[in-house]
Amino acid sequence: MPRRLAERTAVRIAVFAVLATALLWPLLGSAGGANEFRDAQVMFLHERAAVLTVKQFGELPLWDPYYCGGLYGLGAAQSRFASPGFLASLVFGVERAEPIVVFFLTILGMEGTYRWLRLRVDDAFAAARIAPVFALSTHIAVAYFRGWTNFFGFELVPWVLLGITLAARGRASGLAIASIAFSFILGFGGTFAAPLIAVAAVVEALRAFFEQPGHRRGRAFGMLFAVATFMFAVSAFRLLPLAETLAASPRIMAGTPGHPPKMILSFLTSTLQVKDGDAEDPGSFWVGPAFLALVALGGTDRKSIRALLIVVLFVWLTAGYARKPALFALLRELPVFSALRYPERFLWIGILFACEPAANAIVRIPFLGDGKNWRLGANILLSLAILGTVAMQIRMFHDIAGQRRVEPIAIMRAESFRQARGNRWLASHYDGLGVGSLSCWETHPVSMSPRLRGDLAAEEYPADPALGTVSRVKWSPNQITLKASLAQAGRVYVNQNWHPGWHASVGNVVSEEGLLAIDVPAGENEIVLSFRPMSAIAGATVSAVALAALFLLLRRAQRGRVPFRRGAVLSTLVVVLAPWGVLAAFAFLSKEPRFPQPTLRNPNGMPALVAETPPNMDPIGASFSLPFVLEGANLRGPDALQNVAVSLYFKRTGSLPRTTALFVHIARREKDLVPEGKAQFFNADHQVVGGSFYLSDAPLGQIVQDHFGVHVEKAARGTYDVWVGVGHVSGRRGRIPVTDPGRASVDDNLLNIGTFVVR
Repeated sequence: MPRRLAERTAVRIAVFAVLATALLWPLLGSAGGANEFRDAQVMFLHERAAVLTVKQFGELPLWDPYYCGGLYGLGAAQSRFASPGFLASLVFGVERAEPIVVFFLTILGMEGTYRWLRLRVDDAFAAARIAPVFALSTHIAVAYFRGWTNFFGFELVPWVLLGITLAARGRASGLAIASIAFSFILGFGGTFAAPLIAVAAVVEALRAFFEQPGHRRGRAFGMLFAVATFMFAVSAFRLLPLAETLAASPRIMAGTPGHPPKMILSFLTSTLQVKDGDAEDPGSFWVGPAFLALVALGGTDRKSIRALLIVVLFVWLTAGYARKPALFALLRELPVFSALRYPERFLWIGILFACEPAANAIVRIPFLGDGKNWRLGANILLSLAILGTVAMQIRMFHDIAGQRRVEPIAIMRAESFRQARGNRWLASHYDGLGVGSLSCWETHPVSMSPRLRGDLAAEEYPADPALGTVSRVKWSPNQITLKASLAQAGRVYVNQNWHPGWHASVGNVVSEEGLLAIDVPAGENEIVLSFRPMSAIAGATVSAVALAALFLLLRRAQRGRVPFRRGAVLSTLVVVLAPWGVLAAFAFLSKEPRFPQPTLRNPNGMPALVAETPPNMDPIGASFSLPFVLEGANLRGPDALQNVAVSLYFKRTGSLPRTTALFVHIARREKDLVPEGKAQFFNADHQVVGGSFYLSDAPLGQIVQDHFGVHVEKAARGTYDVWVGVGHVSGRRGRIPVTDPGRASVDDNLLNIGTFVVR
């Protein structure tokens, strides 16, 4: 594709469409089946429930009764129906729509990468040749295999970066490009990709800002502020429901994932394989040695220095906790980023920025020699190298996607909706049966009521059957009509989770241990129970106002009234901040109840907070140089199943860093050799209590009882000491010194809290 042809959009899109067709062609024969991989079950269920709600009931897919006892569909982190791709699901069905959506997003990924590269790469042909490498990186093969269709929203990241840079350069169109692309990603289920994109957006904004001459930086700052504002405001239709969901059920992620340099290299250069029913990590971001060589060669050009430094930054983030100091750990200390757990995903962003030095290398290499023949030969070799890279990416996509287990879904709608115990590994089949699955496996801890049941004769029933009867008149996901005949005022239960968005035409909607319930007056009453969450109404209104404000700014720019120019700063700010004024009005006027604070519990169901220490605790009273006191501990076991139960009792007496963690080491006293297959050391370090809260978030001065277990089936016979200490998971600082060991012995700032014997 010569330079002039590469500059022609129609020709370029046609070439990209051919590559996308080659990517998906062998898989079209199985497009009518559902991916049976465990993660895909949830993804398909969310999308199928949304399609069913629209097509069969004529309602917006706000409430999803088919999973986890009912959850807020728009607030479900992985649902992807709040995007244009949902139209394909409505027309063709969820299974057949998937390759169609992937096809168009892949093309958008290539075109977006091309346009973004052209901001800093002079040669259109070079940019067009490199663009497919990012869009076809084998991470999309892994996503397709696992049913992570929502991860294809990553293909729009170049458009976000394109809009940011255009806005920094004074182009009003950049505001629309960045904000609409970001809202598409979020609406398409890119919730957990959003923090990664935010990092890329900040980096690109800083680069674009400092690229501007000094006299233009004030305006560039204003435009970048407007970009950030519109990215959030246009996405409010999705962000507000998500914020409500995650505030009620925080996603707490701990652990110290890390990848040494050899592993990072294997991500990029190893062949992608499937083992034990899942894709392996090596090769999951394959771009090949030819691309990496081009990146290295392009990095010697002054034009590529900034891009190469950004690549190094994202590789550093990819290393996670394996590289000290850990930049990933510093990032996780921020509240929005505390749920990140897969640092390797930053590598995909790094590949995107690496496309720039690679494209510059393609421009530069033909001019390193003399003569027309050299330039022609160099261009041919470079084109073949990139073509080979892209062909290998397509081949690996075919190989891994072809190993999916794909099955048809039976459609046998029940006459009346009911809840069933369910099966999280076959969740996508349940809506086809017309029933809901109470077996829940979401990315966040769904607020499921313990009173949900899968064996009821009727899904709606009176709390006291002696008071009268309740019968269903009409049912749909967002609206349930009931007829209640009660001798006196009483409570009616609905076998679904409570949410503040539920409202009743008669009586008051209440939560009884998280179960949806209505306090109904005596007599004959027809009750219409409707789901109208304020977060959806407010979010949609804010997004609509934001889009109107964007349209106004674009129209003014077309007429020469450039945003943030002299004399127009105040008027531009009024337009930019208008959506936030609408949001403030909703926040002030809303009377919808809020979710109660989640109950803090241990995995065994015991409360995590207690008023006083139990009498069976072994007192310790140790303190550390941080405001943390270990009051006592308790050991039980090993039991018949070779489990050791550990209970720690501690309290926070001051502010702790988010990275604070408990070190729990279990070591065998005897130093002799152990039989093969046996172990003499066990690690139970953790940063989170019961999956509920970080140590740093423990209530000040409150005693925390932390219950956890260690399985010692493979332990060698002998006596084991249990050691406990406090430290930082980031690796920036070592173990915290013990200032007073209390009643425990101490060794290397670890306290011995007890022993047990494996016989």
